[in-house]
Amino acid sequence: MTTEITKILSGFKQFSENPYQDSIKFLKEYIEVEPSSEAYFELGKALFLNGDYDESIQYLERSDDFKKDAYLGLDYYRKRDFESAVGHFEAFLKQKQNETILTYLMLCHEENGEIENAVICGERLLEINPKKDSIKPRLIDHHFTLKQYRKSLDYINELNDRKCKYKKALALFYLERYDEAIREARNLKTHEAYKLIARSYEKLNKPSKAVRYMFRSYEMDENTETLFEIADFLSKNGEHDRSLHVLNRILEEDPQNERCLERIVRDYRENGQSHLAVEYCKTLLEVNDKNIEGYVTLADAHYLMKNPEKSFEIIEKGMAIDSKSVELWKQKAWANYAADHEQFKRDYEEVIRLDPNNTRSYILLIEEYIWDNEIDKAHRCYERLLLYNPTFSTSFEEIAANIAKLKEETCMCETSVIYYDDEED
Repeated sequence: MTTEITKILSGFKQFSENPYQDSIKFLKEYIEVEPSSEAYFELGKALFLNGDYDESIQYLERSDDFKKDAYLGLDYYRKRDFESAVGHFEAFLKQKQNETILTYLMLCHEENGEIENAVICGERLLEINPKKDSIKPRLIDHHFTLKQYRKSLDYINELNDRKCKYKKALALFYLERYDEAIREARNLKTHEAYKLIARSYEKLNKPSKAVRYMFRSYEMDENTETLFEIADFLSKNGEHDRSLHVLNRILEEDPQNERCLERIVRDYRENGQSHLAVEYCKTLLEVNDKNIEGYVTLADAHYLMKNPEKSFEIIEKGMAIDSKSVELWKQKAWANYAADHEQFKRDYEEVIRLDPNNTRSYILLIEEYIWDNEIDKAHRCYERLLLYNPTFSTSFEEIAANIAKLKEETCMCETSVIYYDDEED
C-alpha cells in the first residue's frame, strides 16, 4: 500500500466522525485520478464496512490483492449467498491461514447443510487454536448429525460441561451403552432425561421400568404426546388393556381427538374385542367421516364377526373416499379369500401395484400362486419382487419347497381326520 493512501485512511479512522463514508468519498475521487489495485481494494473494503455489499463487490473484483477474497466472501456472506462466499473464503485461505475467515467458512458450510465440510473447518480451527472451546459444542452437534457418536462423546468429555450431560447420555444410548446412559441421565431430572432412561430400559428388555420412567417424563411436562408414546409402547408389548387406560385419559380431556380414537380402535381390534372396536369406529367416523383407518377397522371387525356382506359394504364406502388405500385393498382381498380365491389374488395384485415396495405382499401372492399350481405367475411375481428388492435372499425354489412341505402336512392332517371318522363309523 502506498504511504499516501495509508496515511489518509488512518487519519479518517482517528479523527473523522464518519470514517467509512469519508474514506469512500476520498477513494472514489482518488481512483478517478490514479486507479490502482490498492485503491480498488481499500474502496471495496470501506464499502463492505459501510454495509454497501453490492458496490463493494464491484470494486474488490477489480483489485489484484489476494486479500480481496476475504472481503468478497464477507460481502456474499452478508448477502446470504453462501455458495459464492465459500469459493472466495477458500481462495483466501489457500494464500493465508486466518482463524476468522475459517470460522466464516465453517458457518457457510453449516448454512449450506454441508455438515462434513463444517466439521473439517471446525477441526482445523482447533488445530490452529486448541483452547478454542467455543467451537466444540458445534462439533458435538455436527458429529451427532453425522451419527458419529463416538467422536461427539470425545468432545463432550473434553468440555466436561454440565450443559452437555444430556447429550452425553444420548451419545451413550446411540452407542448402545444403555446402563451408562441411564446413570448419566438419572441425575438430570428432566422430562427428556426420563424419556431417554425409558428408552434405555426398553432396549434392556425391562418394560416395567421403561413405563415407570415414561410416566415420570409425563409428570414433568404433561405433554399429551408422551401419553401417546406410553400407549404405543404398552400396545407394542401386548398390554392393550393398560394402553386403553392411558388413551382414555387423553379422550377424557379431548373427546374428539381423532388420533386417540384411532389408537383405541386399533387396541380393541388387536385385543380381539371387535364389538368394542366397532363402537369406537362409529365415534371416529362421526368425528371424521373420511378417516380410512375407521373404514378398515370396521370392515375387518365385521369380517371377523362372520358378516362379509357388511364388510364389503364398508369397504365400498371407504374406497369411494380413497380408491388407492392399500389397507382397504388388503381388507377386500381377505374378505374374498374363502368365497372367491381368484378375486383374492387379483385384489392382491392391486395391493402390490399400489405399494410395490412391500416385500411381504409379494411373498404372500407368490405362495398363493404356488399353492394353486400357477407356477408361471409365481415366477413372474418373484421376478418383480427382485426388481423392487434386489437384496431379497430367499430363492424361488426355497419358497416352493416350503409350500410343498405345507401341502404335504395338510394332506396328512386331512387323511388322519378321514381315518378317525372311519374308526368311529
